[in-house]
Amino acid sequence: MKNIIKEIKSLFVLILAVLFLKETVVELYIVPTGSMEKNILRGDMLIGSRYIYGMKVPQKIWIPFTAISIPTFLPEYRFPAFKEIERGDVVVFEYPRDNVYKYVKRCIGLPGDSLKIEDRKVFVNNEEYLLPEGGQFLSKNSSSKDYIDENIFMDLGNKDNLDEFIVPKKGDIFIIDEQMNWELIIPLLLFEGNKVELVFNDQKLTFTNEDPFDLYRRTGDRKVFNEFVPQPNASLINPWMSVMKKDYLKYLTINDTPIDEYSNYTLKQDYFWMMGDNRDNSEDSRFWGFVPKSHILGQPVITWFSLNLENYLPRLSRIGNVPK
Repeated sequence: MKNIIKEIKSLFVLILAVLFLKETVVELYIVPTGSMEKNILRGDMLIGSRYIYGMKVPQKIWIPFTAISIPTFLPEYRFPAFKEIERGDVVVFEYPRDNVYKYVKRCIGLPGDSLKIEDRKVFVNNEEYLLPEGGQFLSKNSSSKDYIDENIFMDLGNKDNLDEFIVPKKGDIFIIDEQMNWELIIPLLLFEGNKVELVFNDQKLTFTNEDPFDLYRRTGDRKVFNEFVPQPNASLINPWMSVMKKDYLKYLTINDTPIDEYSNYTLKQDYFWMMGDNRDNSEDSRFWGFVPKSHILGQPVITWFSLNLENYLPRLSRIGNVPK
């Protein structure tokens, strides 16, 4: 019996070691969508480097094929990078609205870049950034410039036309007051570990960057406010919910301090703008905004296997493919 217990303990330690290596050195990633086609195909199985941009000390170890995690209780730290993210790099990162999911996109905007889209053409610092080789559009025509898609980040336009904006960078200073652009600033505050709440009388709502659909299921009602009277079961809100109004900013607290006691906030980390090569079939920064450096995981290195998810036949020709 003692030998069995010893073997079980050894196996448990080995499993933890393997999972720890997966969270720190390499990432095995199955591409679930076609957002990077034709460069990376749906069903490609990638090996990713987690140390190229600076290995993160994992705060959680995720159990494969589940949404279950084990906290490590280790201090937050990122080791020095072998290279910095460059414009055009294909990057693996945690989905900003739910870090259970890992996304693979191309970095288009670096910290401090100005960026806009006009009739599908992307301009970075006023120079056109050409569609990468293998990139594509599925529809023949561009969306009208006059069309405002409410699903687009900060109501900047639509997937084919975005008003000019600046990618935030470490050291940027934002004014904090009742006139601020909360759809931009509140998510940045949350990414940097601040607690942001709306406090009105005895009611309190905590801001989160979670996916809105998860949020709605959790609160049980999409209408969190009714003349600023929260539903009894509501506890969370995010800054892009339609019920959020500028009039409510006077009730905002940041780390338990009322907004009127703040003057500005200085960013502590860099941010990036990510887009898929399959521009008409990619849920990317156009829809959910910037990716903080804290969410950067690494870079896909090679395709070790590929499976056509339509017929579940292997695509042997994809093996050994290096994402570009």
